[in-house]
Parts: sequence; C-alpha cells; structure tokens
Amino acid sequence: MICVGARSYDDAKHDLAYAARRLVQLGLIKQTRITPKLRNIVATAELGNAVDIENLTKKLPTVIYEPEQFPGAIYYAKELEGASILIFANGKVVFAGLKRPELLDVGKKVLVDLARLISE
Repeated sequence: MICVGARSYDDAKHDLAYAARRLVQLGLIKQTRITPKLRNIVATAELGNAVDIENLTKKLPTVIYEPEQFPGAIYYAKELEGASILIFANGKVVFAGLKRPELLDVGKKVLVDLARLISE
C-alpha cells in the first residue's frame, strides 16, 4: 500500500494500519502486519523575498530553468541524494524526493547556501 499526503511518519503509519484493518473487515485480505517505509518526503519553505531565476541560472549553471515547460527552477544538490529543489520566482521552495528525514537538515543547509547566492 502507498500512503500519500500524510503530514508525518506517524500519520502515515496510522493511515496504513487503518486501511489494512478495513480491508480485513471487508474480507479482501487476511490479517497482515504493516511495515511502513519512507520513500518520498516532500517539504516546503519560503526564502522571504522574490527570486530572479534568470540571474540564479547565471550564478549556478547546474540549475534547470525552462519557463515554457515549468514556472520554477530545478536544482539537484548532490548532498540530497537525488532529491530536487524547486525554486519559484515568488521565493517559495519545494524539496521533492527526499529519501530520509535526516536529509531535511541537509536541505536546510543547501537552502541557506542558495539564499546567500541569490542575495549576492
């Protein structure tokens, strides 16, 4: 089973356990033990001010920005182990694809470094 949209690991465990209980009650599955695994953590942040994405692409050539395809810049930081950072012109940021909760702290450091680069 997949749990989408849970706000925490505990919420996801609760939702999955509830779904499993309901499936057992309906006779669709046998009693089973649920062992949740985190696969994709999504987090949001705000830089506090607007971002000149065109300028950001000049300062950081690894940023992908194709405004005809997607309104934000996409940045893959090596430290985030394959996760992406979506940076929007209004200063909003989305981390997508984090595999472990510890990467949230790493993402915060990467974001601070990006904010410093943006403000230069």
